[in-house]
Amino acid sequence: MENKNIFFAMIIICVVALIDSLYLLYVHYFPLVPDAPLFALCTAGTMFDCNAVNTSAYAVLFGLPLSAWGLSFYIFFITILMVYYTYSRHFIIEFSMLWLTLFAVLLSVVLGFISFSKIKKFCSFCMILWLCNGMLLVLVCVHITRLYNGLKSAVNTIHDFDVIALIKDSHVQKIILILSIAGIISLGLGYGLDASLKYAYNQKEKERQAKLIEEFKKDYEQYEKVSITVDDIEPFIGKKENPVHIVVFFDFNCGACHRAIGLLNELALKYEGSVALYLRHFPLDGTCNKFIEHTKDGASCHASLVACALYGEKEYHEYIMQLMTHRGRVEDDVIKEVVTGLKKNYTQLEAKANTPHVNKLLQNDITLGGKLGIHATPTIIINNTKLRPGIPPAYILEMAIKIEMAKKM
Repeated sequence: MENKNIFFAMIIICVVALIDSLYLLYVHYFPLVPDAPLFALCTAGTMFDCNAVNTSAYAVLFGLPLSAWGLSFYIFFITILMVYYTYSRHFIIEFSMLWLTLFAVLLSVVLGFISFSKIKKFCSFCMILWLCNGMLLVLVCVHITRLYNGLKSAVNTIHDFDVIALIKDSHVQKIILILSIAGIISLGLGYGLDASLKYAYNQKEKERQAKLIEEFKKDYEQYEKVSITVDDIEPFIGKKENPVHIVVFFDFNCGACHRAIGLLNELALKYEGSVALYLRHFPLDGTCNKFIEHTKDGASCHASLVACALYGEKEYHEYIMQLMTHRGRVEDDVIKEVVTGLKKNYTQLEAKANTPHVNKLLQNDITLGGKLGIHATPTIIINNTKLRPGIPPAYILEMAIKIEMAKKM
């Protein structure tokens, strides 16, 4: 370069940005904890949170974290500078640097807007990169201005060159080949570093989960063991031959049951081939449940009777899921609306729900629940282990599933 100071300034800025990008890539997989050395810098003020920004949906582009793209960019830019300084000072390299830095600055503006309007948080280390991009653009513009006696003269140079003649130039072809190889290697390094950190994260996560499972296993073995059969019913989700059977006793007007069945539904689908989910009706209403002292309005009993009337039909699953995702109490008008929406004859289904056969199906579930000492819903039983009443956190249920799966191996 005509000015060595500009060249060395660009190298220093790129190295700083490279280290910053590497740190951000690390934070993407290993979010900062409060006792981390730079945590205070990342959470300075209410508007700054590096973890929130670097783990957001906007932090990934085409499956690769933006920080990894940044790593590739700065490695490539350093390569361009070295080629320009040691091999060829062709104007095609000069204007490549100009367009690259201009693109980097525009991208910084876009990311800044996303941080402000979407994430509503800023990353202090991201802002350092934005500053580096701006400084690179300024230095490139200063260098080109000095070479061509002004930006206007530089722009005219772009308009004057012959593209075809330029492409045919063997020297230019070598430059393009070198820069293409450098670009591929830079991108490969970015992907490689990302893959390495992703592998380290996955290994650490496996170790963490294994430790949690071992700790939880001690408590899990102390849970009450019960004898329960599922021979008389079909799985709500999954297959009978699946090794892990999850039975949940529920009430249609139990808010926790709504959340529990939604969660168990997701887990059964996630562990498809290993988990079978079974539903047992246990309305907390003395109107139909002899194990419950107090009586209510009978709405839960009615909802369960209609469900039992649909048992074995294709609408059974949809009926239950619609009621379990309903906001508010499940009452007669809600039941009628759902049944009608399923294109079933409500009057005929009501008549079927009041038959001794359907009532026996409901009472079988209630009697089984009573024998097992169930007094609250949801009560979840995984194989023969009865969890405490209520809805456990998802990770507790997953650990219990993994423990039961390990027993069957």
